[in-house]
Amino acid sequence: MNSEVDVVIPTFRRPEALASCLASLERQTLLAKSIEVVDDSELDQGPGISRNIGWRRGSAKYVAFIDDDCIADESWIENIQEVFQNHDLGGIEGSISTTGQDGKIIDFDPPNRLKWDRFKTANMAVRRDVLEQIGGFDERYFLHREDTDLAWRIIDAGQEMAWAPQCKVHHPEPIGIHGAVYGAYPRSEQLLYHCNPKKFVECGAGMISRRSVMNGDLRKLRKEMRSVHKPGDVKPLTSTQSWSLWTRAWLLAIFWAVRRVVKDEPVAPRHSIERPD
Repeated sequence: MNSEVDVVIPTFRRPEALASCLASLERQTLLAKSIEVVDDSELDQGPGISRNIGWRRGSAKYVAFIDDDCIADESWIENIQEVFQNHDLGGIEGSISTTGQDGKIIDFDPPNRLKWDRFKTANMAVRRDVLEQIGGFDERYFLHREDTDLAWRIIDAGQEMAWAPQCKVHHPEPIGIHGAVYGAYPRSEQLLYHCNPKKFVECGAGMISRRSVMNGDLRKLRKEMRSVHKPGDVKPLTSTQSWSLWTRAWLLAIFWAVRRVVKDEPVAPRHSIERPD
């Protein structure tokens, strides 16, 4: 079987992790048509720009994205190609595992209740013609939410993004070990909100927790989303937009909490694509 998958890896000052990622791609049951590594260590432009550079270098029918600190399962590329060949899809979201603080391998897949607050380019693949249709990643995003934004625009363009759990990668280090707090990037959240306010309600609901309320993080985020952030190219939320967003987000968060008490979560996310029999 000829490979129709290009792999794109943005990297930033992690040579050891990148070497492990590349080694995992050498062990594939189906090798990539090309592997495009884009080193952003000097310019520090952000992974969205790096991924745009990478996918435009290649020519394969499908483009698979993986982070430089992830390890691909040996059948990752082969499974990606099989899914696309057997289903009419614009893109797929694969499964991610990570290492817990206790050293055990744990699932880092999105909770089943989430339909929109998901999609990570640590493990995502998209048809090249769809990337060309939507113009690739929005380069205004610096470090966060560019992947969710991409998936939403793929869906809004009339294409389907499917969950493909057989396409697996592993993140060796415990996620969050370096102190990343995604809700602390208000400009990215503002951008994503303006991409699709209705979908963003789920993102807002996902930020509501006992901890975020008690420690003031939620109040801080609400305030920051109504402020202008450098470089000043993204509109802050108006008072009306903020009130509407957080009212609906709270209602959704309460609905989730009630449902967890009275009903089990669905077994698998919607639009799940399993290996063909």
